[in-house]
Amino acid sequence: MIILTNVGSSYDAISAAKGLGLGLVDLTGMTSITLAVFVNKVGSGTLSWQLWNVTNGVELGVITDSGASGEKLLQQTFVIAVSGVKVLRLRVKSTVPGDDPIFYGAAISVS
Repeated sequence: MIILTNVGSSYDAISAAKGLGLGLVDLTGMTSITLAVFVNKVGSGTLSWQLWNVTNGVELGVITDSGASGEKLLQQTFVIAVSGVKVLRLRVKSTVPGDDPIFYGAAISVS
């Protein structure tokens, strides 16, 4: 569990947001990736949970949460057009920089 106090309005605005998970994934032959994020939304802003391709410096997809506060499992599948072994990580930001979401964990699945 990571409490993201004053999460910020840009990705990686606080140090804690840089430690939300990292994976080395072979995307060869894959056409989609599913991201699941388990969080407790604390605050009134819209949170953006981004799957970031560190290797190429590009976004693979974003789950936007503008819903009510509380614990939730967010999940979305994204079509991808990238191949090879990539370092992927999760990033977050909010439209209200003072929001304090609690991150429990995340998972990805490729197909």
